[in-house]
Amino acid sequence: MAEEITYTQEQLNEALETAKNDWKEQELNPIVAERDDLLQYKPKEVSEAEKAMAAKQEELWNKEVSLSLKEHGLESFASIVKVSNEEELKEVITTLNTFVNELKVSMGYVPNDHNKQSEYTAAESKKDTKGMIASKFSKLFN
Repeated sequence: MAEEITYTQEQLNEALETAKNDWKEQELNPIVAERDDLLQYKPKEVSEAEKAMAAKQEELWNKEVSLSLKEHGLESFASIVKVSNEEELKEVITTLNTFVNELKVSMGYVPNDHNKQSEYTAAESKKDTKGMIASKFSKLFN
């Protein structure tokens, strides 16, 4: 017959604790190490002061953009201009100025039925009767 082995509660608890420790070393330590390695890439927590500073910087930049647009007469485009640095702002202002100038030229008054003033009309406006008669005779003989 086989001998019956009996363990005390203390021995069982110790064996269980040893098994837990072995499991932690084998299974959890690589996971914990990987987690610790990945924590270096976690973004830094931003404090309230840093958030306030970033908000102030953004507000200041928006005011600078608005002033630059106003300076060039382009303040009506402020709502659609979204730039992140000074170089982009200059490029956008140059492009908008070109566009606005071309638009002004194309929408400006261009007379389409403007006739050249005749010699007779020019003489008539000066009340020059000799000039008026000369222009009439020149048409007869030309």
